[in-house]
Amino acid sequence: MFDPAGFSEFSYEGYSFDSTGETFRAFYSLLGQAGSIEFVETIRLPNGNQGRPAGVPSARTARLLALASGLSYYKAAAPGTVRVGFGLTDGEHTFLSELIRNGLGEFAFRNQLPGALTPQITGKRLDEVPDEITGAGGGGAAGGGGGARDGGEAGGAVAAAPAAPLVPVGGGKDSVVTIESLKAAGFDPVLFSVNTFAPITRCARVSGQPLVSAQRSIDPTLLEANRQGAHNGHVPVTAVVSLIALMAAERLGLGPVVMSNERSAEYGNLSWNGHTINHQWSKSIHFEALLRSALERSGGAASGGTGADAYFSLLRPLSELEIARRFAGLPAYFEAFTSCNRSFRIDESKRASSWCRECPKCQFVFLVLAPFISSGRLTEIFGGNMLDDPANLDGYLEILGLRGHKPFECVGEYDEALVALARLGRDPGWARARLVGPLTDEMHAQGQAPAPGLDAALLEPSATHFIPQSFREALDALG
Repeated sequence: MFDPAGFSEFSYEGYSFDSTGETFRAFYSLLGQAGSIEFVETIRLPNGNQGRPAGVPSARTARLLALASGLSYYKAAAPGTVRVGFGLTDGEHTFLSELIRNGLGEFAFRNQLPGALTPQITGKRLDEVPDEITGAGGGGAAGGGGGARDGGEAGGAVAAAPAAPLVPVGGGKDSVVTIESLKAAGFDPVLFSVNTFAPITRCARVSGQPLVSAQRSIDPTLLEANRQGAHNGHVPVTAVVSLIALMAAERLGLGPVVMSNERSAEYGNLSWNGHTINHQWSKSIHFEALLRSALERSGGAASGGTGADAYFSLLRPLSELEIARRFAGLPAYFEAFTSCNRSFRIDESKRASSWCRECPKCQFVFLVLAPFISSGRLTEIFGGNMLDDPANLDGYLEILGLRGHKPFECVGEYDEALVALARLGRDPGWARARLVGPLTDEMHAQGQAPAPGLDAALLEPSATHFIPQSFREALDALG
């Protein structure tokens, strides 16, 4: 059995690329009275794009990715000391400590491990990010060497033509709105995924844009430790995906990396031990600012943006309700997209084909699309009317803030859900659904009916965002 208490230190040992820059590895270990366990994270980057030569990504991005990916292994024991063997700049120290404190909040809450959020982080303090890739002992690590490899520079700035924005795609409505907004504004985005799933390839096919993919492989040793009693739970996966995307952009001469994270990702699930626990923290503007600061302080960038502007979310000013409104105007994607997390399970035998119609993600997306798509059409898309199924009552009470706390899923604010419900109560096409009446009655009984003007406010873009001036037109292209 795996006993988390038997380990007192988690160590970041190093990171490396192979000679072509295609395969990145990060090396970690857990140490303590129980002995030592070594882990290797492996990421295979896209090998080329539209005739562009592939380069080796920068050490600065590699270091941030190694730090972020390590949380998957740190949480197995969540020891009190974290040692970074390759050293840390002040900016990297801030990045790692914030990533642990905020990105592992849900994990710590569910496992009742408050100390997991504040380990002592040790390691040589560096004045600046090293230019070279730092190898690690223990298996196939390529040593330093910041010079050109395979025709590219270590910084990855390989571009024979103007760079195209790289858009991470998850197969849901948000990235679809980003893709079509960029296209409408005259951009020619390249789509990106970490691993490949059917909803992603379906949406890419509808978009007509090229899709490139990276492959992330968790060390099987961790999966076995999980089976043997290691701590397990949610990690800030969007942070990892963001950094893999930045690395892919450097390798392919693309960029900036344009995310699809909305403003309601700021809204947490609950408060615990002085921490705001937010399932979506790595989609929040807090994380966006943190990563942009790390890129700016290190000078890191994909070729289409420099420093901080290598990474931003195009949808940051928009609410979930406004994104749903814009998506409703893109019917070509109705049969292609899904936001159900069960479609992305690692075990293929447990994947849903499209919508499970049971989880909070399905419940929320159905609710916010309903004001903008007819009952009959939305029922066709989902394979059933979720607001006509009494089994969904408890889930909707949580999503509306009328019971319990906001589910640990990527769902929006209570206000967005309440406004959507209020709209449905006034719509004859939806008011007959069996849950709309009882939910509306409960909303009024608890005094939670939307205030006058809230509906319009939620559809109005916020001024708080990091969108560069050159991309502002894209924000309004589908408005």
